[in-house]
Amino acid sequence: MTRYGYQLIETPIIEKADLFLTKAGDQVAERLFTFERHGHNLALRPEFTAAAAHLYITTKHKTPVRWQFNGPIFEDNPSDPTQQYQHYSSGAELIGLAGPIAEAEIISMAVQGLKELEIEDWTLVIGHVGLTRHLLASFDLDPRTQHFILSHRDMLRYGSKGKINLLALLAQYIPYMERQHPEYISQNSAEDLLEVLLNTTANASTMGGRSRDDIARRLLRKRQQGAQATQIKDALYFLQKWMNIRSTPAWAMDDIENFVGYDVDAAALYADWQTVIQLLQAYQIPLERVMIQPDLARTWDYYTGLVFEIRTETGLQLAGGGRYDELTRLIGGVDSVPAVGFAYYVDRLLRILPKAHIEQPRTFYLLMNVSNSAIAAQWATELRKRSINIILTDQAEHTANAIISLQVDTNGNLLLGRKTYTFETIDLLVKTLNGR
Repeated sequence: MTRYGYQLIETPIIEKADLFLTKAGDQVAERLFTFERHGHNLALRPEFTAAAAHLYITTKHKTPVRWQFNGPIFEDNPSDPTQQYQHYSSGAELIGLAGPIAEAEIISMAVQGLKELEIEDWTLVIGHVGLTRHLLASFDLDPRTQHFILSHRDMLRYGSKGKINLLALLAQYIPYMERQHPEYISQNSAEDLLEVLLNTTANASTMGGRSRDDIARRLLRKRQQGAQATQIKDALYFLQKWMNIRSTPAWAMDDIENFVGYDVDAAALYADWQTVIQLLQAYQIPLERVMIQPDLARTWDYYTGLVFEIRTETGLQLAGGGRYDELTRLIGGVDSVPAVGFAYYVDRLLRILPKAHIEQPRTFYLLMNVSNSAIAAQWATELRKRSINIILTDQAEHTANAIISLQVDTNGNLLLGRKTYTFETIDLLVKTLNGR
């Protein structure tokens, strides 16, 4: 990441909980470690993106920033009693730069990191939250209904039975939202509500114990539910076909173009997506390792554009990210700022990392005693300056551990086996210790 120009930043482990709750969505919010201190609701960070966006706002940057991060993150999953509460994350954020150039840079950097680690088992999966939302918007669903359908779209993979089950869930969900949020049906229908009110009886304030307002809302609800039923069925039919697109770019992008049609805004999103694919080739990412899955969504709560994941053949997710242009505004910024980022799931990377990358560097024991402790310390200091790991120890510890070590002779020279080294020949010693 440093080679790409990304500067390492540090973010607090403890932040105000609102910072993460704004971005998180229900799934992450349930796993958030929260606690109260001095009247403030605080949380252990569950990820780095919101903290990076907050840092961008508070430091008032006017130009794009390239930041990398790494460190512990925390989650509480009550459904998994064997879980580890602390995980490790490493990744990057590119804030302030819009368009496919930024997206291709982030994706290529994520892939290149795996190549550097000699991890060969990976597939890059790319979707587009922005295009999915835009195409779904043509069905004019209520925002909460649309979000519910998107969040439960996996049920549609089970064909007609899945669609029936999803409709059954919706039949329970919509009345619930009407009770919890009276504006659920009427929030975008003030004119319709007025029309129904005018058509209800104007001679009495109540009918059968119900007010005219109650009667009007009930009639409006029935009218809208009837209209929305058709819209929902059409939307589910679209989503089923949209979700069936899973292939390499050569095939999938043609299928996606058929959905775009003559929609100007959708065509612009599609063109940018095509540009990303072309740039990935320039970054030497083979397209046969790329899978297009347009309905891929890491979360529908804040991603706004292209999203991606890197998976193994068995489906283990190694990294993921995407575009989140609205986050700065959601967490208190004046305006939305274009932003895209990703994170590695380091705990998972370690499971498949080639052994050569997890071997600890060699550490050498330097024997010392009271009489030669000063010269031994001098030798240890000079070797450590040259990136050689040295542990100073006494004879008894050395004997107990039975480790071949360095030792100082009576002339203050260093002995390694049968060879003797002076401070003038220390560079030769370093080469020997490094196996060169």
